[in-house]
Amino acid sequence: MAGYRALNIGKFCNVGKEFHVEKRPLAGRQTLHGLPFVIGAKRKRFVGFNGTKGATTPVTIPINANARYVIVAHALLETKLFEGEPVGTIIAEYVFTFADGQTAAVPIRERFEIGALPFCWGMRPFLAVPDRKDKLHARYEGPYGSQGFRQTEASAGSPHTFYLWAWENPAPAKRIASLTIRPRDRKFVVGAVTLSQ
Repeated sequence: MAGYRALNIGKFCNVGKEFHVEKRPLAGRQTLHGLPFVIGAKRKRFVGFNGTKGATTPVTIPINANARYVIVAHALLETKLFEGEPVGTIIAEYVFTFADGQTAAVPIRERFEIGALPFCWGMRPFLAVPDRKDKLHARYEGPYGSQGFRQTEASAGSPHTFYLWAWENPAPAKRIASLTIRPRDRKFVVGAVTLSQ
């Protein structure tokens, strides 16, 4: 895939598949929405943050490259929306540091840049997409009980393991030195980072 480069963040992974709510989360080299990603395939699979239970130390992932976009595969593993918490709670801050020392900090908000798993209908984030694409229903075949779905023609994709969020570099000519993930008090994972030239 010319123009895209998946970073290997395996040495920063600190949690295994048991940390994730999905019983069989994605692992290894994956193509999501046509883009390459490398997700840890060994015992330590994700960069995990456990909120108030301790893992709130920032993690810095070196990039050392130019990129027009940085695409992050991540997922929130708990939500308080159904307890009355408002949409837009800041889950973490992603700080992009340029080679010249300047930084760009981005708040990662629930239902905007990141979404919660397990997925509930109508809870897709506004600025990120699930790792599975939208799909068409079979138009002239299938179970009789599904005829109403066939009339809708399409189903929105739902996440399996991650949501994909793309940060647009405001200065694409500047080299990005690193991405620092500064967690807040929520359980979430970062599974992969891909650069787009």
